[in-house]
Amino acid sequence: MRILVKLGTRLLTKPEGGLDSVRIDRLAGEVVSLLEEGHEFLIVSSGAVEAGRQGLGICPGTMDIRHKQAAASIGQTDLMNAWRQGFASRGRMAGQILVSSSDFALRSSYLNIRNTLNTLLERGVIPVINENDTVAVEELKFGDNDRIAAIVTVKVDADKLILLTDVEGLRSSSGELVKEVNEITPEVESWACGKGSECSSGGMGSKIQAARMVSRLCGIDTYVAQGSAEGVISEIIKGSNPGTVFHGGKSVLPHRKRWIAGMTPAGSLTLDAGAVRAVLEKNSSVLAVGITGVGGDFTEGDPVSCLGPGGEAVALGLANFSAEDIRKIAGCNSSSIKDMTGGCLNEEVINRDNLVIV
Repeated sequence: MRILVKLGTRLLTKPEGGLDSVRIDRLAGEVVSLLEEGHEFLIVSSGAVEAGRQGLGICPGTMDIRHKQAAASIGQTDLMNAWRQGFASRGRMAGQILVSSSDFALRSSYLNIRNTLNTLLERGVIPVINENDTVAVEELKFGDNDRIAAIVTVKVDADKLILLTDVEGLRSSSGELVKEVNEITPEVESWACGKGSECSSGGMGSKIQAARMVSRLCGIDTYVAQGSAEGVISEIIKGSNPGTVFHGGKSVLPHRKRWIAGMTPAGSLTLDAGAVRAVLEKNSSVLAVGITGVGGDFTEGDPVSCLGPGGEAVALGLANFSAEDIRKIAGCNSSSIKDMTGGCLNEEVINRDNLVIV
């Protein structure tokens, strides 16, 4: 079984600041025990910025992007050393993988990352993955490591996604622990900032979105559990549910669409109600006639979000036209596009083969 485990910052750092090397070592030991049972593991590890912040002597909550990037450059070394030592003491190697959203934009880069991860796993090496905070600009950041964990889970055909944090799991509006979620509804999403839940970047809301991604794209289960409990990874793999499990859906998308789903949008298209129904219910392409608005300044081939009339996300796809050209043809019939765009033969703004429902 191939498992991706994501560990949050609060889980891997001490309340007073700095890495919790004792906990990292314990988690490394648990992973090695499971490796010896024949499982494969990838780790998405938070904690670099917080570890580096203490070294820079900066107070929590006062860092801007340049301070966070400076802190990451210091803390990433300490974080990786802690994981390396935890695995090396048990005869295993860890490999560092730093990614940014642009790495997944080009299919060649995406395939290289996928091949590297698969090669490490074949050799018994544990990939430790994190966002490349030191160079990622704010507009191109993933936003949080839950999203990275979901994207990598989809890319490497993992069998389970485990998100370990400092809370037991998702709690309902009444405060009760929700053990199972079969469908992520608006009500479930509303619980993300309820009693006992984190309400921040990387909080319960982002974990629900990560679960939604892996459920829709590759149909696997996502577990959210408290990582401070000893043996929690083993419990989940052996069939227990110590926290909340979001059950996977039945559909599995082809790899090309999985690649598209992991991209960061360069802009947006607002669709009318008829176009939204055509996309969601008929698996239709996005046509100019159904577009009512264009956001951003993107070029042909860039990923763009498709939004409903109320601004809700509907789909993500690769545009056949630039933002400038789409503004010219928005609302027009396909038959008039050729003359308006200098002879372009495309009638579809986004072809359905390059479109992923979100």
